[in-house]
Formats: sequence, C-alpha cells, structure tokens
Amino acid sequence: MFGTAENPIKISSSDGTANGFTVLQTEKKSILHHVVFDNFNTLKHQQWLLTGAVTFYEANVDMQHCVFTKNNCEDGLNLVRSNFDINFCTISHTFSDGFDADFCKGKISDSYFLATGNDGMDFSGSEITIKNCEIKQAGDKGISVGEEAKVSIINADIDGAIIGVASKDLSILTIKNISLKNCKQGFAAYQKKPEYGGSTIVVKDYTAENVKHLYQIEQTSSLTLKGKKVEN
Repeated sequence: MFGTAENPIKISSSDGTANGFTVLQTEKKSILHHVVFDNFNTLKHQQWLLTGAVTFYEANVDMQHCVFTKNNCEDGLNLVRSNFDINFCTISHTFSDGFDADFCKGKISDSYFLATGNDGMDFSGSEITIKNCEIKQAGDKGISVGEEAKVSIINADIDGAIIGVASKDLSILTIKNISLKNCKQGFAAYQKKPEYGGSTIVVKDYTAENVKHLYQIEQTSSLTLKGKKVEN
C-alpha cells in the first residue's frame, strides 16, 4: 500500500463498527507507506475475537509514515509472531494499548504515541529495539515489557504516565537514554505471573521531571541506574 504525504491512503469507519483490518499468515512481507487507519473496531466472527483494530498475525510487515487513530477496541495496532520495521508512524487516541506486539522481533523508530487509554507500547515475549520515540498521555505505562521480552530503548521521551517504563516476568530492558516527565513512577521491575520470575532494567542515562517515585523494584528484580545498582 503506497500512499504519499500529499495523498495518503485512508481506511476508515464512519460509525466505528468496521471489523478491523487483519492480515493473517502471509508468505511475503507486507509494506505500508502513508496509510491512515481511523475509527476501527476489531474482527468479531462467531466465537473468534481479536484485540487489534489493525492486526498482523504471523505476517511480516514494514510500515512508514502510517497513522492509527481512534480505535474502538483493545489495541490500536497488534502484531503477533511477526517480524516488523516501523518508522515515522503515529498511534493516537486509542481505547487501550497503542501498540501491542506478542512474540515478535522488530524495530520501531521516530514514532509518536498520544493519548493511549492504557500502555503506549506493550511487548510480550518479543525482541524489540525502540529508537527516538515519544509517548504522551499514556493511561497506564509508557512502555511495558513482559514474558521474557528483551527490549532496548535508544532515546525515548515519556510525558504523562502512571509508570514510565515497566519490566515484568523475566524480561530484560536496557535503556541508553530516556526522559521521564509527569509520571507517578519512573521505573518498575516486578513479577506479575507466577510461572515466571523477576525482571531486569539497566539504564545508562536518564532525566526525570515531576516524577513522584523514581522507581519501585521487587526483591527478585533489579534496577541499575547510571552504573549503580539500586537497592530493592
């Protein structure tokens, strides 16, 4: 799908009832440039219910300059067991999570998240690199990683969240540089599911402004800030 900056491809639902945009188990990679997805619900068929307004399931995808906005279901964009490369995209005004990737491998860079009802980005069991991304007005966590995920953040700004970044359930989160503003908690590391264990966060550099509690770390988890390990 190849739109342009002047003439993007627009896929929208006038009343918010459209059953999502879903790509399943493709042999070749999908490519989307300058595409806008607006006001979608999700796929509901008999007992089958997906969570994403836009879903790629076992379907590799590259996205550039795409917009996902005003979804009426759990996730604005949901990728499952897919490889991806996302650049210069915007996800805004979502009912719950902005971008949810499960068991994926990919990179997301130079992208913007605004007014997500729950997490800005949520990764489970995935290997992800985040670079030069901005998150504003997240309803819960700016970036959440879980279920043995391995996530690297290289420059991110989070302004407005309950928790800036969270690592759960044997996940490893490494951060080269991050700016946290207007968060109740900055860094959180803990175990959520009984079948897993604690988690790790390593932060090389950060700034924090109007963050009520810089960190909350459970006993089985660890946080290292600027080379110094923090006591649990």
